[in-house]
Amino acid sequence: MRLFIVFASILLSINIDALEVSDSRPPGVTGETWQFGPLNRWAYTHIREILPTKNIANNPSFIQPIPGIEEAKKDLQINFDGQSVLLSELMKSQFIDGILIIKNGTAMVELYGGTLKPNRTHLMWSVSKTIAGLTAASIEADGLINLSNTVGDYVPELTNSGWGENTLREILDMRDSSNWVEDYDSPESTVRRQDCADGLLTGPMCIDTAVIGNYKFLPAVGKEASRKGKFVYKSGTTDVMAWVLEAATGKRYADLVSERLWKPIGAESNAGITVDVSGFTLASGGMFASLRDTAKIGQLILNKGQAGKTQVVPENWINDMTDQSGDNSIMPLGSESINPYYRSFIWGIGDGEGTLLARGVHGQFVYVAPKSGVVITIFSSWPNADGNSLGLGVDSTMEIIEAIKNSILLEY
Repeated sequence: MRLFIVFASILLSINIDALEVSDSRPPGVTGETWQFGPLNRWAYTHIREILPTKNIANNPSFIQPIPGIEEAKKDLQINFDGQSVLLSELMKSQFIDGILIIKNGTAMVELYGGTLKPNRTHLMWSVSKTIAGLTAASIEADGLINLSNTVGDYVPELTNSGWGENTLREILDMRDSSNWVEDYDSPESTVRRQDCADGLLTGPMCIDTAVIGNYKFLPAVGKEASRKGKFVYKSGTTDVMAWVLEAATGKRYADLVSERLWKPIGAESNAGITVDVSGFTLASGGMFASLRDTAKIGQLILNKGQAGKTQVVPENWINDMTDQSGDNSIMPLGSESINPYYRSFIWGIGDGEGTLLARGVHGQFVYVAPKSGVVITIFSSWPNADGNSLGLGVDSTMEIIEAIKNSILLEY
């Protein structure tokens, strides 16, 4: 029984428009409801009021606004689905909360909807994974981890888990041996049982799962040896990497992100990340940040790891992300996607131009197109994780992204 779909369908009967104009906490936001529409439209911009979190500090003495941000246009005409439409109108039907478009390092267009504002954070779900990959890159460059070493070398508690014998390179590429199941519609899937074990989700989906936290949940995840070396998407794998990074450095994961990414890029605002009942940092999908600062991560990638004159992430790491052969087990990511792949916690479009895509459930995207110099960042609050029951989803958003890029290249 797909409780998740039934539950989301019921919630859709609530007046969504009311949430778009009101910044007050709507009635009914609980551990059972906050992830799903329409209440998620408010919840994703107010995570600190719902879940335990840890701060990811910026440096107030080193804030680097995106060039042109104050002059950026507030709308854009694009050709979508055979029609000329305003991006602001399209946002409404797509549950999009914010779009920021950068070309050649300058902000071109910035739009907001729902309860999102320029200085307000938004849950980025699995875009968090890309942040984890870039943080690992910085730590690896300092010699604090070796990608040829295994998870068990750093975290003995995970030695007998499905990840224990995997190298850190296998972890970064999700080619590990764990038997993790990523099915957002099923209460029995590992990803939903983790949500419940973390205390992130409550209610009917959590009846058979004890609230124990990741320090106990992850070591109990089993092994499926036949998966080793094959790509299978698994959120828990990123949480394993965060545990490794903490063990290797002796620092909390949120502080590592702050020191190695957030402060060096000149983030305008503090970000944050959710933690579970045991204090474990949820690197796989718990980070929240402003649209502008998230776009700066996309620009960091486009600039080959450089922010200003500082090499924040090694250039060779970025080059490795953009130069991989395709994986025929991965579905195309838009019409331009010929040979898609997954590398270091980010998707490769596989268009022969090094285009990359960080993405998360409920409609979070950071699209980086090096050849055209375009970065497109989108925050959304799709009522369902994949959006497809409403005609939303990755395919439709990739069409929008491609239409935006084409319009920007023509206009600018």
